[in-house]
Amino acid sequence: MESFLGFWSFIIFLTIIIIGVPIFLAYWIPKRYGNRKLGVGLAIVVALIFATPILSFVLEDYLFFKSDAAESLKEHGIILQDDFYLESNKMTGIGDFYHRFVLEISKNDKNRLSGNILNSVNYKDSISDTFDIRSGKPRYSDTTQDFIVTYQDKWSYVYEYYELNKKGKTPTWDRISISKKENELIYERILD
Repeated sequence: MESFLGFWSFIIFLTIIIIGVPIFLAYWIPKRYGNRKLGVGLAIVVALIFATPILSFVLEDYLFFKSDAAESLKEHGIILQDDFYLESNKMTGIGDFYHRFVLEISKNDKNRLSGNILNSVNYKDSISDTFDIRSGKPRYSDTTQDFIVTYQDKWSYVYEYYELNKKGKTPTWDRISISKKENELIYERILD
């Protein structure tokens, strides 16, 4: 327990030094030469430089907009013709990344997209309940390879995309589903 507390105390102390010293010096050096206002301004700029990455990570769920959702769907050739509402958005993970957003779409877009899935060349009639597009495929490839499958289950019409990448870069797995009951589109991306 002591080593745990000692380790985290050291990490907190080191963080304060790494962040606090540049902010203090940005204020103190101009103040010492008689320009306190410049010191305050520089200290604020240096503090913002350190705060920006932290705040962007903490607030990334709130910095995701409808245009970002449309861009994510466009990667797969899915374009919503009518206006839509971003119901929810959640991003988690540092090493393993998971992104999920839910859109309320129009009935016309729902019918058009579900028809596209049913008429896709990649459509599979019979998919087991435990279907996973990743099973039986290698995790990495020397060349970029992608796999696409479309199908329907009891609850939704589904488009799945799996892209193998070179060693050292995580594979991409996207799942886009359109609810059969609701006018709802769910997008999920997993990088693991």
